[in-house]
Amino acid sequence: MQSLRDKKRPLVALMASVMVVICLALGGASVWLVWSSHEMRLREARVSTQNMALTLASQANTAIKIADVILDDIVERTEREGSTGLAGERLSIYLARQIRKVPAIHGLFVYDAQGVWNATSLGRQQKGNNADRDYFIFHKNNKQNTTLISAPVRSRSTGHWIIPVSRRLEYSDGTFAGVALATLRLDSFERFYNSLDLGNTGTVFFALENGTLLYRRPFQEKLIGTNLSSGAVFTSYHKTGRASTEMLVATVDGIERLYTYRRLDDFPVLVAAARSKQDIYAPWKIFSTQILLGALLSIAALIWFFRKLMRQIIIRDHVETELRTASLELEKANAELKTIALKDGLTGLANRRSFDSALDYELKRARRGHQAVSLLMLDVDFFKKFNDAYGHVAGDDCLRAVAGAIAGSAVRAADTVARYGGEEFAVILPNTDSAGALTVAEAIRTAVMALGIAHAANPAGTVTVSIGAATASAQDHGAADKPGLLHHADAALYQSKNDGRNRVSAWRDGAS
Repeated sequence: MQSLRDKKRPLVALMASVMVVICLALGGASVWLVWSSHEMRLREARVSTQNMALTLASQANTAIKIADVILDDIVERTEREGSTGLAGERLSIYLARQIRKVPAIHGLFVYDAQGVWNATSLGRQQKGNNADRDYFIFHKNNKQNTTLISAPVRSRSTGHWIIPVSRRLEYSDGTFAGVALATLRLDSFERFYNSLDLGNTGTVFFALENGTLLYRRPFQEKLIGTNLSSGAVFTSYHKTGRASTEMLVATVDGIERLYTYRRLDDFPVLVAAARSKQDIYAPWKIFSTQILLGALLSIAALIWFFRKLMRQIIIRDHVETELRTASLELEKANAELKTIALKDGLTGLANRRSFDSALDYELKRARRGHQAVSLLMLDVDFFKKFNDAYGHVAGDDCLRAVAGAIAGSAVRAADTVARYGGEEFAVILPNTDSAGALTVAEAIRTAVMALGIAHAANPAGTVTVSIGAATASAQDHGAADKPGLLHHADAALYQSKNDGRNRVSAWRDGAS
């Protein structure tokens, strides 16, 4: 936006705002749709489990109710006619006829006070005794004339899993006379429960109100008769005391499910149907992924289109700007190239070309202003021997260090420090007389020695420089030309070398 011209910014800003609103609206609608579908899935699962629980309760209540009605008739008949002798035979025929009418009932039995089989629907006399069964013991010790539903057991006559439903028999004086028993086939409940669509990890169960498990799908024989009173469903039921639908974690397998549980209308039995949270939300996750992916792709397409449109606007707007920028960059590049062309690559000082230009300029300015200008020529002593002894890499490091010492000694902004060539350096000192030049030269010599760069081939033991100084005064027009000043400074440099190096020499009136 900032790169656009002022006239186009409001239009592009408006377009961007509209695009943002559209993207936000599309994203918000997608999120709302995903959340709504999440709640819808939960509501559908809630209704589904409630319907299944209601169906289970109705089926279980009907099956137990039929057994209870038959038992009521058996109790009345037995207490009136007895269950031994001819009465016992007639009773067995009656029991067999009742079984044929109700397939869900496994068997009907009448036991005397000692647990002996007096009558059975199996059509044959059975040996054995059932006095050890829990229901028999309960009725023997309790005068409650109520229907008892007991934990499932294996039938001694057939070996099948059965649910005992029993009533107490009494003599006319109220003493214990035996037990009337109807057994419900557990597999009949299993067939019915297997017909329900519970998903991959759903479950249904029914249990006595005290927590004793009668049946659970998926069927596990080892769980039959276990006590679930401390489980999540029964804990919730004991708190509310009524039917409810809740998301709970199963004690048996640790799976989180949506449970609907309810008590049978006529019997102390609790039934529950549940679908796992994973199964409930699996279709929603697929749907949500599709919706969000579609929304993201749509937003991405809108952003791509907007970017393309923006790019076209920006391209047109940038034509003139780019031309101006290109011109400025070209000027900057030329300046950088010029700087590179005037700098020595190794030391960062001015190079020979820059030195020549600077010397011409300072000489002309000195003539116009009637000022003196001085030139120092420096040479690193025995530098070839340094390179031979320490290598060219060390030689380059030495030249950079010497260059730094020279530049640090010539501190005025107007002074020009240059690498003249190889190990030779030059310093132009505008508006500086001979005495000033010697002062700067001596400061440079001392600074180089202070570097303490070891040089075994130099008698001084460290790297040193020899310096020659020449000055062109305002009155000395003969020496004020460039070749003459260079010649004089160079001659003074050689004089320093001839005198033993590591010293400063100055050109004065034709002599050093």
